[in-house]
Amino acid sequence: MSINTAFYQIAKNVVAKDLAKIIEAKITGLETTETKKGIIKDISSFHSASASTLVYQTDPKLLVGHKIEETIIITNEAGAVVAGPKNICLVVPSPRVGFAHAVDYLISKPDFGPSVSGVSSKAMIAPDTLIHPSATIMARASIGSGTVVEAGAIVHPAVTVGENCYVGSNAVLSYSVIGNHVKIGAGSVIGEPGFGLEMTGDGAVKIPHIGIVSIADSVSIGSCCTIDRGSLDDTVIGEHVMIDNLCHIAHNVTIGPRSIISGQCGISGSATVGTEVVMGGQVGVAPHVFIGDGAVLTARSGVTKDVDAGEQVAGFPATSSRQFWRDQAVIRRLSKPKSSRS
Repeated sequence: MSINTAFYQIAKNVVAKDLAKIIEAKITGLETTETKKGIIKDISSFHSASASTLVYQTDPKLLVGHKIEETIIITNEAGAVVAGPKNICLVVPSPRVGFAHAVDYLISKPDFGPSVSGVSSKAMIAPDTLIHPSATIMARASIGSGTVVEAGAIVHPAVTVGENCYVGSNAVLSYSVIGNHVKIGAGSVIGEPGFGLEMTGDGAVKIPHIGIVSIADSVSIGSCCTIDRGSLDDTVIGEHVMIDNLCHIAHNVTIGPRSIISGQCGISGSATVGTEVVMGGQVGVAPHVFIGDGAVLTARSGVTKDVDAGEQVAGFPATSSRQFWRDQAVIRRLSKPKSSRS
Protein backbone atom coordinates (compact mmCIF):
# COMPACT_ATOMS: atom_id res chain seq x y z
CA MET A 1 0.00 0.00 0.00
CA SER A 2 1.37 3.39 -0.99
CA ILE A 3 1.92 6.35 1.30
CA ASN A 4 -1.26 8.44 1.64
CA THR A 5 -0.06 11.85 0.50
CA ALA A 6 -2.94 13.65 2.23
CA PHE A 7 -1.32 12.81 5.57
CA TYR A 8 2.35 12.10 4.80
CA GLN A 9 5.04 13.22 2.41
CA ILE A 10 8.18 11.32 1.45
CA ALA A 11 11.52 13.02 0.94
CA LYS A 12 12.29 13.39 -2.76
CA ASN A 13 15.28 12.04 -4.66
CA VAL A 14 16.75 10.08 -1.76
CA VAL A 15 18.79 7.18 -3.12
CA ALA A 16 19.51 3.89 -1.41
CA LYS A 17 23.18 4.69 -1.01
CA ASP A 18 22.41 7.87 0.93
CA LEU A 19 19.87 6.08 3.12
CA ALA A 20 22.43 3.36 3.87
CA LYS A 21 24.68 6.01 5.41
CA ILE A 22 21.82 7.38 7.51
CA ILE A 23 20.91 4.01 9.03
CA GLU A 24 24.50 2.70 9.05
CA ALA A 25 23.78 -0.18 6.68
CA LYS A 26 25.94 -2.15 4.30
CA ILE A 27 24.56 -2.03 0.76
CA THR A 28 24.47 -5.01 -1.61
CA GLY A 29 22.77 -5.91 -4.88
CA LEU A 30 21.94 -3.61 -7.78
CA GLU A 31 23.38 -0.51 -6.17
CA THR A 32 26.88 -1.98 -6.24
CA THR A 33 26.80 -2.12 -10.06
CA GLU A 34 26.38 1.69 -10.28
CA THR A 35 23.86 1.13 -13.10
CA LYS A 36 20.83 1.90 -10.93
CA LYS A 37 20.24 5.03 -8.91
CA GLY A 38 17.98 3.29 -6.42
CA ILE A 39 15.75 6.31 -5.86
CA ILE A 40 13.22 5.61 -3.08
CA LYS A 41 9.79 6.57 -4.41
CA ASP A 42 7.50 4.89 -1.87
CA ILE A 43 7.37 2.89 1.36
CA SER A 44 5.17 -0.15 1.85
CA SER A 45 4.73 -3.40 3.72
CA PHE A 46 6.66 -6.33 2.30
CA HIS A 47 3.66 -8.05 0.71
CA SER A 48 2.94 -4.83 -1.25
CA ALA A 49 6.52 -4.40 -2.48
CA SER A 50 7.24 -3.00 -5.93
CA ALA A 51 10.17 -1.48 -7.80
CA SER A 52 11.72 1.61 -6.12
CA THR A 53 9.76 0.87 -2.92
CA LEU A 54 11.41 0.64 0.49
CA VAL A 55 10.40 -2.40 2.58
CA TYR A 56 11.91 -4.48 5.35
CA GLN A 57 12.04 -8.20 6.03
CA THR A 58 13.54 -10.04 8.99
CA ASP A 59 12.77 -13.61 7.84
CA PRO A 60 14.96 -14.87 4.96
CA LYS A 61 12.41 -17.62 4.22
CA LEU A 62 9.84 -15.01 3.16
CA LEU A 63 12.33 -13.55 0.68
CA VAL A 64 12.63 -16.82 -1.23
CA GLY A 65 9.48 -16.21 -3.29
CA HIS A 66 10.06 -12.47 -3.75
CA LYS A 67 9.51 -11.91 -7.50
CA ILE A 68 9.66 -8.10 -7.67
CA GLU A 69 12.95 -6.64 -8.89
CA GLU A 70 14.62 -3.36 -7.92
CA THR A 71 12.99 -3.25 -4.49
CA ILE A 72 15.00 -1.57 -1.73
CA ILE A 73 14.95 -4.09 1.12
CA ILE A 74 16.21 -3.45 4.65
CA THR A 75 17.19 -6.89 5.87
CA ASN A 76 19.89 -8.90 7.63
CA GLU A 77 22.86 -10.79 6.20
CA ALA A 78 20.88 -13.98 5.59
CA GLY A 79 18.07 -12.04 3.91
CA ALA A 80 20.47 -10.24 1.58
CA VAL A 81 21.83 -13.57 0.33
CA VAL A 82 18.33 -14.82 -0.51
CA ALA A 83 17.14 -11.53 -2.11
CA GLY A 84 19.89 -11.86 -4.70
CA PRO A 85 21.43 -9.31 -7.03
CA LYS A 86 18.18 -8.09 -8.61
CA ASN A 87 17.22 -6.02 -5.56
CA ILE A 88 19.00 -3.45 -3.43
CA CYS A 89 19.60 -4.68 0.11
CA LEU A 90 20.47 -2.48 3.06
CA VAL A 91 21.99 -4.89 5.56
CA VAL A 92 21.64 -4.13 9.27
CA PRO A 93 21.65 -6.29 12.43
CA SER A 94 17.97 -5.48 13.18
CA PRO A 95 15.83 -4.77 10.10
CA ARG A 96 12.91 -3.42 12.18
CA VAL A 97 15.14 -0.91 13.94
CA GLY A 98 16.81 0.04 10.66
CA PHE A 99 13.43 0.49 9.03
CA ALA A 100 12.21 2.66 11.92
CA HIS A 101 15.20 4.97 11.51
CA ALA A 102 14.70 5.04 7.73
CA VAL A 103 11.04 6.04 8.01
CA ASP A 104 11.87 8.74 10.56
CA TYR A 105 14.29 10.19 8.02
CA LEU A 106 12.11 9.85 4.92
CA ILE A 107 8.60 10.72 6.11
CA SER A 108 7.28 14.08 7.27
CA LYS A 109 3.86 15.70 7.63
CA PRO A 110 2.58 18.17 5.04
CA ASP A 111 2.62 21.80 6.15
CA PHE A 112 -0.88 22.34 7.49
CA GLY A 113 0.01 25.63 9.15
CA PRO A 114 -0.32 26.35 12.89
CA SER A 115 -2.91 24.46 14.92
CA VAL A 116 -5.61 26.72 16.34
CA SER A 117 -8.85 26.07 18.18
CA GLY A 118 -12.17 26.49 16.44
CA VAL A 119 -12.90 25.86 12.77
CA SER A 120 -9.97 26.52 10.44
CA SER A 121 -10.58 28.73 7.43
CA LYS A 122 -8.83 26.00 5.42
CA ALA A 123 -11.28 23.29 6.50
CA MET A 124 -14.00 22.17 4.08
CA ILE A 125 -17.33 22.31 5.93
CA ALA A 126 -20.68 21.56 4.29
CA PRO A 127 -23.23 24.34 4.92
CA ASP A 128 -25.74 22.23 6.87
CA THR A 129 -23.41 20.73 9.49
CA LEU A 130 -23.86 21.30 13.23
CA ILE A 131 -20.52 22.03 14.87
CA HIS A 132 -20.36 22.96 18.55
CA PRO A 133 -18.47 26.23 19.22
CA SER A 134 -15.94 24.40 21.41
CA ALA A 135 -15.08 21.81 18.73
CA THR A 136 -11.88 22.10 16.69
CA ILE A 137 -11.76 21.37 12.95
CA MET A 138 -8.22 21.77 11.59
CA ALA A 139 -6.88 22.73 8.17
CA ARG A 140 -7.88 20.60 5.14
CA ALA A 141 -10.26 18.51 7.23
CA SER A 142 -13.56 17.81 5.48
CA ILE A 143 -16.95 17.54 7.19
CA GLY A 144 -19.88 16.29 5.11
CA SER A 145 -23.47 17.44 4.86
CA GLY A 146 -25.72 16.78 7.86
CA THR A 147 -22.87 15.79 10.18
CA VAL A 148 -22.94 16.74 13.89
CA VAL A 149 -19.70 17.45 15.79
CA GLU A 150 -20.25 17.75 19.54
CA ALA A 151 -18.51 19.81 22.23
CA GLY A 152 -14.76 19.45 22.60
CA ALA A 153 -14.32 17.10 19.63
CA ILE A 154 -11.12 17.52 17.61
CA VAL A 155 -10.82 16.70 13.92
CA HIS A 156 -7.17 16.83 12.87
CA PRO A 157 -5.76 18.00 9.52
CA ALA A 158 -6.82 16.22 6.31
CA VAL A 159 -9.31 13.93 8.09
CA THR A 160 -12.45 13.25 6.04
CA VAL A 161 -15.80 12.78 7.79
CA GLY A 162 -18.67 11.88 5.46
CA GLU A 163 -22.33 12.88 5.39
CA ASN A 164 -24.85 12.44 8.23
CA CYS A 165 -22.21 11.38 10.73
CA TYR A 166 -22.13 11.97 14.48
CA VAL A 167 -18.90 12.79 16.32
CA GLY A 168 -19.43 12.68 20.09
CA SER A 169 -18.08 15.04 22.72
CA ASN A 170 -14.30 15.01 23.18
CA ALA A 171 -13.74 12.46 20.42
CA VAL A 172 -10.39 12.88 18.65
CA LEU A 173 -10.00 11.96 14.97
CA SER A 174 -6.67 11.95 13.14
CA TYR A 175 -5.19 10.15 10.11
CA SER A 176 -8.62 8.85 9.20
CA VAL A 177 -11.04 8.62 6.29
CA ILE A 178 -14.59 8.12 7.57
CA GLY A 179 -17.59 7.22 5.42
CA ASN A 180 -21.25 8.31 5.60
CA HIS A 181 -23.73 7.64 8.44
CA VAL A 182 -20.96 6.82 10.91
CA LYS A 183 -21.50 7.30 14.67
CA ILE A 184 -18.46 7.89 16.88
CA GLY A 185 -19.15 7.94 20.62
CA ALA A 186 -17.92 10.43 23.20
CA GLY A 187 -14.27 10.22 24.14
CA SER A 188 -13.25 7.81 21.37
CA VAL A 189 -9.80 8.25 19.83
CA ILE A 190 -9.28 7.24 16.21
CA GLY A 191 -6.02 7.38 14.27
CA GLU A 192 -3.33 7.53 16.94
CA PRO A 193 -0.23 5.35 16.35
CA GLY A 194 -0.37 1.76 17.50
CA PHE A 195 1.83 -0.03 20.00
CA GLY A 196 4.77 -1.04 17.83
CA LEU A 197 8.33 -1.18 19.14
CA GLU A 198 11.60 -3.07 18.95
CA MET A 199 13.57 -3.52 22.16
CA THR A 200 17.31 -2.86 21.95
CA GLY A 201 20.16 -2.64 24.44
CA ASP A 202 19.55 1.11 24.60
CA GLY A 203 15.82 0.73 25.24
CA ALA A 204 12.71 0.61 23.06
CA VAL A 205 12.71 1.96 19.50
CA LYS A 206 9.24 3.03 18.40
CA ILE A 207 8.16 1.78 14.98
CA PRO A 208 6.63 4.69 13.01
CA HIS A 209 3.01 4.27 11.92
CA ILE A 210 2.42 5.72 8.46
CA GLY A 211 -0.93 4.13 7.58
CA ILE A 212 -4.39 5.51 8.29
CA VAL A 213 -7.78 4.33 9.61
CA SER A 214 -10.41 3.68 6.96
CA ILE A 215 -14.01 3.44 8.25
CA ALA A 216 -16.77 2.46 5.82
CA ASP A 217 -20.39 3.63 5.76
CA SER A 218 -22.91 3.02 8.57
CA VAL A 219 -20.39 1.99 11.22
CA SER A 220 -21.25 2.59 14.89
CA ILE A 221 -18.39 3.10 17.38
CA GLY A 222 -19.21 3.37 21.08
CA SER A 223 -17.80 5.68 23.72
CA CYS A 224 -14.17 5.59 24.85
CA CYS A 225 -13.00 3.27 22.07
CA THR A 226 -9.51 3.40 20.53
CA ILE A 227 -8.80 2.52 16.90
CA ASP A 228 -5.10 2.76 15.98
CA ARG A 229 -3.90 3.74 12.55
CA GLY A 230 -1.91 1.22 10.52
CA SER A 231 1.85 0.91 10.71
CA LEU A 232 2.27 0.37 6.94
CA ASP A 233 -1.06 -0.99 5.74
CA ASP A 234 -4.29 0.67 6.90
CA THR A 235 -6.62 -0.28 9.73
CA VAL A 236 -9.94 -1.02 8.00
CA ILE A 237 -13.46 -1.19 9.48
CA GLY A 238 -16.09 -2.53 7.05
CA GLU A 239 -19.67 -1.40 6.43
CA HIS A 240 -22.30 -1.71 9.18
CA VAL A 241 -19.79 -2.87 11.81
CA MET A 242 -21.11 -2.31 15.35
CA ILE A 243 -18.48 -1.64 18.03
CA ASP A 244 -19.55 -1.32 21.67
CA ASN A 245 -17.98 0.93 24.34
CA LEU A 246 -14.42 0.55 25.63
CA CYS A 247 -13.03 -1.50 22.75
CA HIS A 248 -9.47 -1.36 21.41
CA ILE A 249 -8.74 -2.06 17.73
CA ALA A 250 -4.99 -2.17 17.13
CA HIS A 251 -2.93 -1.20 14.07
CA ASN A 252 -3.46 -2.99 10.72
CA VAL A 253 -6.60 -4.79 11.90
CA THR A 254 -9.28 -5.49 9.29
CA ILE A 255 -12.90 -6.05 10.39
CA GLY A 256 -15.34 -7.31 7.78
CA PRO A 257 -18.85 -5.92 7.14
CA ARG A 258 -21.71 -6.45 9.63
CA SER A 259 -19.51 -7.77 12.43
CA ILE A 260 -20.48 -7.07 16.05
CA ILE A 261 -17.83 -6.29 18.66
CA SER A 262 -19.12 -6.20 22.25
CA GLY A 263 -17.80 -4.09 25.12
CA GLN A 264 -14.19 -4.27 26.31
CA CYS A 265 -12.96 -6.40 23.42
CA GLY A 266 -9.33 -6.07 22.38
CA ILE A 267 -8.13 -6.99 18.88
CA SER A 268 -4.35 -7.14 18.49
CA GLY A 269 -2.29 -5.86 15.59
CA SER A 270 -2.70 -7.30 12.07
CA ALA A 271 -5.60 -9.57 13.06
CA THR A 272 -8.25 -10.14 10.40
CA VAL A 273 -11.91 -10.43 11.37
CA GLY A 274 -14.27 -11.73 8.68
CA THR A 275 -17.83 -10.78 7.72
CA GLU A 276 -20.67 -11.10 10.27
CA VAL A 277 -18.41 -12.20 13.11
CA VAL A 278 -19.87 -11.82 16.63
CA MET A 279 -17.63 -11.16 19.65
CA GLY A 280 -18.96 -11.30 23.18
CA GLY A 281 -17.74 -9.01 25.94
CA GLN A 282 -14.05 -8.94 26.88
CA VAL A 283 -12.88 -11.14 24.02
CA GLY A 284 -9.15 -10.88 23.32
CA VAL A 285 -7.68 -11.67 19.89
CA ALA A 286 -3.94 -12.30 19.48
CA PRO A 287 -1.81 -10.67 16.73
CA HIS A 288 -2.08 -11.94 13.13
CA VAL A 289 -5.01 -14.25 13.95
CA PHE A 290 -7.64 -14.84 11.24
CA ILE A 291 -11.32 -15.09 12.26
CA GLY A 292 -13.50 -16.64 9.56
CA ASP A 293 -16.86 -15.32 8.36
CA GLY A 294 -19.78 -15.86 10.72
CA ALA A 295 -17.67 -17.09 13.62
CA VAL A 296 -18.92 -16.54 17.19
CA LEU A 297 -16.42 -15.76 19.95
CA THR A 298 -18.23 -16.12 23.25
CA ALA A 299 -17.60 -13.72 26.14
CA ARG A 300 -14.07 -13.62 27.59
CA SER A 301 -12.65 -15.94 24.93
CA GLY A 302 -8.89 -15.66 24.48
CA VAL A 303 -8.30 -16.33 20.78
CA THR A 304 -4.71 -17.37 20.12
CA LYS A 305 -5.09 -19.17 16.79
CA ASP A 306 -7.21 -18.94 13.64
CA VAL A 307 -10.94 -19.61 13.87
CA ASP A 308 -12.76 -21.28 10.97
CA ALA A 309 -15.80 -19.71 9.34
CA GLY A 310 -19.00 -20.40 11.27
CA GLU A 311 -17.20 -21.87 14.28
CA GLN A 312 -18.18 -20.98 17.85
CA VAL A 313 -15.37 -20.84 20.41
CA ALA A 314 -15.07 -20.29 24.18
CA GLY A 315 -12.48 -20.16 26.94
CA PHE A 316 -8.76 -19.47 27.09
CA PRO A 317 -7.08 -20.53 24.99
CA ALA A 318 -10.23 -20.51 22.89
CA THR A 319 -11.45 -23.85 21.64
CA SER A 320 -14.68 -25.25 20.22
CA SER A 321 -17.55 -24.29 22.51
CA ARG A 322 -18.78 -27.88 22.70
CA GLN A 323 -15.34 -29.09 23.74
CA PHE A 324 -14.97 -26.25 26.23
CA TRP A 325 -18.24 -27.04 28.03
CA ARG A 326 -17.50 -30.78 28.05
CA ASP A 327 -14.15 -30.01 29.68
CA GLN A 328 -15.85 -27.77 32.24
CA ALA A 329 -18.32 -30.54 33.12
CA VAL A 330 -15.46 -33.00 33.70
CA ILE A 331 -13.65 -30.50 35.93
CA ARG A 332 -16.80 -29.93 37.99
CA ARG A 333 -17.27 -33.68 38.48
CA LEU A 334 -13.66 -34.18 39.51
CA SER A 335 -13.79 -31.28 41.94
CA LYS A 336 -16.85 -32.62 43.83
CA PRO A 337 -15.97 -34.16 47.19
CA LYS A 338 -16.47 -37.90 47.38
CA SER A 339 -19.36 -38.91 49.67
CA SER A 340 -18.20 -40.78 52.75
CA ARG A 341 -19.31 -44.42 53.11
CA SER A 342 -21.31 -45.42 56.14
